[in-house]
Amino acid sequence: MRKIGLFLLLLFCSIATFAQNDVKVRFGLQGGFNMSKWSGDYQDLYGTKFRMGGNFGGVAEIQINPLWSVQPEILLSMEGTKTSGTIIGFCQEAEFERAADDKYQTEDLIFEVPDDVSAWFIKVPIYVMYNFQVGPGRLSPALGIYVAWAFTGDSGSEGTFSDNSYYRRVNNILKEDYNSNPQYYSEEDVKNMELWDKSVPRRFDYGIGVKAIYEMEQKVPGLFASVGATEGLTGAYNLNLQFSLGYKFKYNKWLRKAYNTGILEYNPTGAE
Repeated sequence: MRKIGLFLLLLFCSIATFAQNDVKVRFGLQGGFNMSKWSGDYQDLYGTKFRMGGNFGGVAEIQINPLWSVQPEILLSMEGTKTSGTIIGFCQEAEFERAADDKYQTEDLIFEVPDDVSAWFIKVPIYVMYNFQVGPGRLSPALGIYVAWAFTGDSGSEGTFSDNSYYRRVNNILKEDYNSNPQYYSEEDVKNMELWDKSVPRRFDYGIGVKAIYEMEQKVPGLFASVGATEGLTGAYNLNLQFSLGYKFKYNKWLRKAYNTGILEYNPTGAE
């Protein structure tokens, strides 16, 4: 997180430096669909595949010069993952039978993973874009980072992120039972228990992203399409493929008194 914070600080300092001359800003809206899956620790334990979702939100293109722009976004993004609905059993290879008065019997340590997990994120990516003309429009490959916070979600009939979620309840059962009866747990059980603990869904996510934006400057100015992918760096490694359409309005007055007009025309008149 410190490295990401330092990167953001340097990015905005650079923007502020360029802004002393002239900065052009356009605001817009975009919406589309997602295909997401959770890999990393989550996939190791449950097996995952892509889940359909959607995204909608606003963008702000800050043009530094004719070639480079910075685009922050704020999105409402429905993501999540599909799983194989795996049934995971613990203590199935115990060398000793459990005593009759054990709190958790063997059948209590067989868990079925929900096959559909949803997560609604407020997602804030920031992309650095390189702009050049291709055909009747402008192509902008982009690289960036993002932070996201999940405010709700469902796993079957349970909340994905609540304190009483299915994942947290199972995690608590396993820890309590292991502390009381470690002799019943094989090495594989212990490994899977550690994976379960790491893969409990967390609300906060951050990662990196790449995307390509194509704007129809000559035929329908402002209309754009984008495709991209983000990869989370937390334990779940949330992979999200995003496809969107949007519209950017004309450049607005910002920081300076002069109006900026046109696309890719950097302070064309030099007017103050």
